[in-house]
Amino acid sequence: MTRKGREAGPKRRRVVSGRTGGWALFHAEAEYADSMFRSAMGDVRGSVEALRRSHAALPTYAPTTLSLGSVEYQRRRPAEGRRLFMSLLDLPDSTPDLIEIIDEAGDFMIQSGKYRDGLDLYRSAVVRFPRVAVFQQGIGCCAGHLDLHDEAIAASRAALSLEPENQQFVNDLGWSLYEAGRLEEAQRELERAVAMDPTDELAAENLRVCSRALASKARQGRRPLRST
Repeated sequence: MTRKGREAGPKRRRVVSGRTGGWALFHAEAEYADSMFRSAMGDVRGSVEALRRSHAALPTYAPTTLSLGSVEYQRRRPAEGRRLFMSLLDLPDSTPDLIEIIDEAGDFMIQSGKYRDGLDLYRSAVVRFPRVAVFQQGIGCCAGHLDLHDEAIAASRAALSLEPENQQFVNDLGWSLYEAGRLEEAQRELERAVAMDPTDELAAENLRVCSRALASKARQGRRPLRST
């Protein structure tokens, strides 16, 4: 399997005070901070209400958009969650942590099994940010889950071309090849991933799975034909 989407939920971001942006930004940050405090205290309803006030004060405040989008998905309002997540792609390049926040939105979709929504988000992100490898990685993960193996392999190769020494991307390419049934190619890439980081348990397990599949395929090929 790939490592994408295996981290737990969207991160709660520390509010950085003192930035320019006027009253709307100050209000949005204050309500977002209140939401974090209420969430830590177990006040779910109060936390969500604070998020809504933050978003109303400044709809372009990315940390609130990320958190509120995840809330909408959790409350079984996927259309609204998707709208909020996709709106992150309309924010200016100067938005703090924009790349990371978009990627966290995609990770949340993967964790929630919303692979089609995640694929749409990552495809759009790649159009805007073609040099960001983790967005290609996101396409590879979502496409693989949707059995779009050619797209998954192409995206995994694209991510690796942007960061050739990234061991996780080598593992991802190997797994994408495995899922496509291209076992010999998959084994070569997974062996390379393990060689790059012998401590990576996920890559090692992927290699074991692939090697077993290859051995089973070889045994099937050696079985004598039954006479009729």
